[in-house]
Amino acid sequence: MDRLRFRTRYFTDSGIIGTKSFVNSYYDMFKSNFGSDKPKKPKRVSGLDGVYSLKRLSNET
Repeated sequence: MDRLRFRTRYFTDSGIIGTKSFVNSYYDMFKSNFGSDKPKKPKRVSGLDGVYSLKRLSNET
């Protein structure tokens, strides 16, 4: 959890963070808000098993 502790921007930049099924289900509900015609696929968050987001999260501090 130290990976996300001081990175609150991840929660706003990524929109949805959670399990793959959680991210997919909420993306389906809110996809009209993302302003993109191309469907988004959940990406695995490195270092956190079973955690996905709609955006690849950088390792930069």
